[in-house]
Amino acid sequence: MHMVNSIAERKGIEYICVQHEQAGAMAADAYSRMTKNLGAAMATSGPGMTNLITGIACAYFDSIPTLYITGQVNTNESKQGRKVRQVGFQETDIVEIVKTLTKYAVTVNDPSTIRYELEKTVHIAKSGRPGPVLLDIPMNIQRAIIDPKNLKPFDPRELESDMDTKEDVTKAVHAAIRLLQNAKRPVLIAGGAIRYADVVATFENVVQVIGAPVVATWSGIDTIGHDHPLYRGQIGVYGSRAANFTVQNSDVLVSIGSRLDTRITGGKPETFARGAKKVVVDIDRAELYKQRGLNPDVGICADVRDVLPVFLQELKQAKFPKWQDWKQQTLGWTRDYPSVLPQWYNRKTLVDPYVFIRTLSKVLDNKAIVVTDCGANLTWTIQAFHVKQGQRLFSAMGNSPMGYSMAAAIGASIAMGKRPIVCIIGDGGLQINIQELQTIARYRIPLKVFILNNHSYGIIKQFQELYFNSQYEGTTPKSGYSVPDFRKIAKAYGLPSASLIRHAGLAKKIQEILAHKGPILCDVLVPDDAKLIPKLEFGKPIEDLSPLLPREELSRNMIVPLL
Repeated sequence: MHMVNSIAERKGIEYICVQHEQAGAMAADAYSRMTKNLGAAMATSGPGMTNLITGIACAYFDSIPTLYITGQVNTNESKQGRKVRQVGFQETDIVEIVKTLTKYAVTVNDPSTIRYELEKTVHIAKSGRPGPVLLDIPMNIQRAIIDPKNLKPFDPRELESDMDTKEDVTKAVHAAIRLLQNAKRPVLIAGGAIRYADVVATFENVVQVIGAPVVATWSGIDTIGHDHPLYRGQIGVYGSRAANFTVQNSDVLVSIGSRLDTRITGGKPETFARGAKKVVVDIDRAELYKQRGLNPDVGICADVRDVLPVFLQELKQAKFPKWQDWKQQTLGWTRDYPSVLPQWYNRKTLVDPYVFIRTLSKVLDNKAIVVTDCGANLTWTIQAFHVKQGQRLFSAMGNSPMGYSMAAAIGASIAMGKRPIVCIIGDGGLQINIQELQTIARYRIPLKVFILNNHSYGIIKQFQELYFNSQYEGTTPKSGYSVPDFRKIAKAYGLPSASLIRHAGLAKKIQEILAHKGPILCDVLVPDDAKLIPKLEFGKPIEDLSPLLPREELSRNMIVPLL
């Protein structure tokens, strides 16, 4: 209460009241993403602080600098080392709980250290590999009278960096350029750090100078326009066949700002780009050398903000092959294996999710900001959305919780001065944070919420079909999962709503919804048997997506020997 009161009296700081602390944590994450500065969320002790944790995890796994502040019981009411579970009412040791999900977490037990700890947490959040930090402040510390000018400041020189020196970076960049000059089938991977570090334009300059095909990770999906002549699609276990063929047939791979986790490499990282020399740029040395079967030939442990300018400088003196045959071959894969098949447009009833996402992406302008959720709706969006240069498309890719996109869309809109934001969410995800419809209504936040409603947990159903002989448990109306009438719920919150139930006039209806002034919900009715296509079955290399291609066809597309 003391901190809330102080914030209210402080000119220049505005606070937004959400309905659930989880939504506040996620909104702060998105605020950081949009502003490239720092989002902050505050919660009370006990259940208030534990409700933040899912949002904290989103920021941690996606490397988003975010400040979380929690209230705590008076220090004289705390355990103070006693072997008891709790002394003060709602006392919870949040610092110990979130240690593995934050870069730094601390309880401030002395009011004279508040300036030091606040400056330290903010510096740690933004430096090195960014991430969330947490300040836990007991009630008696909150109400202490201080003069910040007389308090000890934090000196960033107290912390050491384990990143490569500028000389090491330059030497590694030289090695990478030599590999590219001798390559026959090079590929560049655009990772999420390019967007997080705000170096999208610099990366595009590097792409133009090198002239090799480019693929994107899910976190890097909006780092390059999808109509760029060198773009070949997104890679991974739900990647496009064209992009996966490009990576798997490459002989030199340069990954910039991706940790290359198993959602990208497949469950057996040793099969990923197995015929290629690998150059990997990552700010986290532990990620760079995690020893799981994918070992870089040239590793660069540095911030992409520092690496890409070195590339540009050194590329001035470099000459590369044209790689015309390779570029034509990779371009041919994009034509042969489109993400959205023509026959999917022929559906007469309900809305194919791939057709909806592709139509939405065509209708949106190049300044649109899109936040998508998790599971099936996330996959459909990443696979089918055709990003225009200048658009933003993101989600909490590492933690990927249900309900993220609506809370994050709130934070993104506030960060951008209440700009309209497109929120894509599933029927299950909406029910996780459905209470935030009140936040949207209260602040008139102009979200366009599209619910991909298949009345089931679609991605889990697909696994149950594959591994459990279509025995649906907890995923369908017959097995325990259920869906309310979202339009009636929107009405209860005083929000307008619409429905999309067929392909006829789809683009026009989407345009009408986007043109609506203020917030609106749209219930998009999709088939309950809609599938995620293609996808990787566990244990296979990422060139061999399901539905499986005929073996002869797969063999024709592979230059690198099949496993």
